[in-house]
Amino acid sequence: MSSRRGMSRGFGSRGSRRPDLTRNLTSTVRSRAETPPPPPPPFGPTIDSISSRAVLVEEDAPTIQDAEYIASYNWLQGKSPIILVPGSPPAWAPPVEDTKLKPDSGDVFRDVNAARHALYPLEPAFRALKAMEPQFHLQSVDVVGCGSTIGNLLRFAGSQSKPFRFDVDVVGDTVLFVRRENPPTELITGLQGYGHTFPEAYTAWDSDVRNSCSHQRLVLYDFGGLKFLVRSETDGYVKDPGLDLLKMAQATEPQNLEDALGSVALGQSVVDAGQKLEVRLQGRKIPQSLIFDLKTRASYRQFDMDEILPRLWVNQTSKFLIAYHKYGVFENPKVEDVGRQVLDWESRNSDLLARLHAIVKRIVDVVRDSKDQQCEVSWDGEGLLRITKQIGEGRKALPSDVI
Repeated sequence: MSSRRGMSRGFGSRGSRRPDLTRNLTSTVRSRAETPPPPPPPFGPTIDSISSRAVLVEEDAPTIQDAEYIASYNWLQGKSPIILVPGSPPAWAPPVEDTKLKPDSGDVFRDVNAARHALYPLEPAFRALKAMEPQFHLQSVDVVGCGSTIGNLLRFAGSQSKPFRFDVDVVGDTVLFVRRENPPTELITGLQGYGHTFPEAYTAWDSDVRNSCSHQRLVLYDFGGLKFLVRSETDGYVKDPGLDLLKMAQATEPQNLEDALGSVALGQSVVDAGQKLEVRLQGRKIPQSLIFDLKTRASYRQFDMDEILPRLWVNQTSKFLIAYHKYGVFENPKVEDVGRQVLDWESRNSDLLARLHAIVKRIVDVVRDSKDQQCEVSWDGEGLLRITKQIGEGRKALPSDVI
């Protein structure tokens, strides 16, 4: 299957939307990314281990409740780390005629957040949240994660063998799951299919967010009594003629930049190579109901919706586009509403989701009680999930001024 940002069956951020993004970076970053990655760092002492089958689950099957889009941002192309807040995803804009597209080529980052802001990949999300919701109380949230980290735990709960490793940090009572790549600028090479050229031809960035390369969103919801704040990358949105997006943007835009950003000193956090994260208030809020994800596939290969429904559930996305092609020609692809299918998947997988909830609850309880609150969660794809202590100084998820 061809996937749009390289992570064909995964969750979370799937690399850059534009295949030439890496060619806009410095040659130093590029050469580092092409160098064989260093061996992963050793694991620290084990704090706890979890069996997906032996974990204690509650009798009532949990479901997602009170889902709410709360913040967003775009990564801007270029050599410096710049985000636009709230930004907006590319709009669905199919051409008048379906023409033959060239297949994908070039390389993309596996995780655009880590590649563009390696030291604190979660920082842009919190800068955007502070700008859009200055009064948001983070301590009301139990878990902050992304589609990748939550998706990894969901696969572990279902015994789908795919190893993973991510960092855990605790800020107050809030537990942060931080995706990690080795190295942060890891590339996906040898792209195949049309997962990049298709959205280039069938979607377009709005004028106020032109030169963006990725749209990231934060969704808040309750899952079995645990408050989740989940970041994910979004493929696009469908314009709704019944909504005046300009008026909506004006109604929700902060009137004063300093007031909107509050005490957060934007642009003062040093990132890799001396670069600083710059935040620009630009773009417009797009309702979650208009957001869609997409996949491309050859017409002779039928797409199984169970490949995407777990991701749509984690990210609370109700629209999806499966674009079939014949040798690069896509025939009248359309975005479909799959909200009912997402709910049906949730209902059919109540046992799986009960295990996921129990696993997350166990991790949260263990790391909150641990004296070493910088930990790691890992799974080798076969045995027990392990919570281990980070070796060395520990990797903070956020800079001190954000904390």
